[in-house]
Amino acid sequence: MLLLFLGLLGTAEAAPVRVAAASSLGPALGLLTEDAKIELTLGGSGQLSRQMVAGAPADIVALAHPQWMNKLIAAEIVDERHITTPLSNRLVVVSREQTDLPHLTALSKLQRIGVAAPGVPLGQYTAAALAATGLHEAVAGRLVLGASARATLAHVHAGAVDAAIVYKSDAHTSEDLTTHFMVDPGLYGPIQYPFALTRTGATRPEAQELFKALTSDAAMITYAAHGFEQSPTSASQPAPMVTPSVDLAEPVWRSVWVATLALLLSLIPALGLGWLLARRQFRGKAILNTLCLSPLVLPPVVTGWLLLVGMESIGLPLAFTRWAAVIAAAAVGFPLLLILIRSAIEAVDNRYELMAQTLGLSPLAAFRRVTLPMALPGIAAGCVLAFSRALGEFGATAMVAGDQPGETRTLALAVYALVEHPGGETAAGQLVAISVAITLVALLVYERLVWRTHRRTEG
Repeated sequence: MLLLFLGLLGTAEAAPVRVAAASSLGPALGLLTEDAKIELTLGGSGQLSRQMVAGAPADIVALAHPQWMNKLIAAEIVDERHITTPLSNRLVVVSREQTDLPHLTALSKLQRIGVAAPGVPLGQYTAAALAATGLHEAVAGRLVLGASARATLAHVHAGAVDAAIVYKSDAHTSEDLTTHFMVDPGLYGPIQYPFALTRTGATRPEAQELFKALTSDAAMITYAAHGFEQSPTSASQPAPMVTPSVDLAEPVWRSVWVATLALLLSLIPALGLGWLLARRQFRGKAILNTLCLSPLVLPPVVTGWLLLVGMESIGLPLAFTRWAAVIAAAAVGFPLLLILIRSAIEAVDNRYELMAQTLGLSPLAAFRRVTLPMALPGIAAGCVLAFSRALGEFGATAMVAGDQPGETRTLALAVYALVEHPGGETAAGQLVAISVAITLVALLVYERLVWRTHRRTEG
């Protein structure tokens, strides 16, 4: 009976308060809630609001732009009566090196400038500041876009950019970076952080108490220690987040270009390694095979990070260019190509090659004239599958090539960028439809080639 009573007590224990907040608020909220029973979810403001509209649970939400909070109001997830805007922020320019950057126009002298993507609030504020000073067109080709405020800061830490425009709060927690100056707030308008109780949170006393604590004067001391400022009561509304016009054909054709070059880059090495693994036994074969197939099981962002570090360590100046997108796509598509090429070669009886060699052909000529034609349907199937994988590559490309409009923005990156904009869902849906159509066609071709291979084998 005692165990049953304790079990009932455990089930009656209050569930943790669920807090969803912009990633730039993470360090301060972590300190303020270290003794509270909460589930803290951090991410981009657009990403969090979309997840909540789709049904993700939250009792308290804190975002980095009022427009994303307006989407939650429109979806009846948040009541306007339970919203307050206690915090504001500033933009600053930071770098890892002691570079002489006295003012914003000095950025035009740099080769790589880190900014957030236009779809996130930091990117919108940064774009407004650059446009107001007439710098946006001058530096457009040198901007390295981060998928979030934290990603932009990470680019500075990694040395991938010469300098970056970030939130003052993020720079405040990065002691190894140099803060050069604060961008004039008049160039981009107020940066506001609305906090709200959701309709679910408004029914929970523990959520109400935590909300009061997070927006209290005592909490402002902690926020100030992390670089935030108290929002003035007379602050005007920030400029609305504008969804940019998108040429749908551009990311599609760039994806096809990247995937085609990635396939051509991978094909010869895959043929050589496929023949070696299929026809030869040697020490270290298992290790070589494991290394070649590792990108198939590694998270794509890990593959991208390894490529980025590798390029920097050997001094290869390809990071954040379209050629980096090609290398990333080749890296993730190569294992699929290798697997199918090896299987196709193994399906061809080795005795045909040996007979050709007894007739005077060299091993290479025997492979080219005998094995290769017989394995061709399987090799073609591998090419189709690798091309499809490269066409939809996202994680590794975002890490090593970034999301640079007009340079590295592929179909997958364009979809991600559009859904980060309020109102970008229609264009994103069109790109998704194009992506699905291309993928289905490629898979149908793959199935046809596999069927032909099976028929030839059975015949």
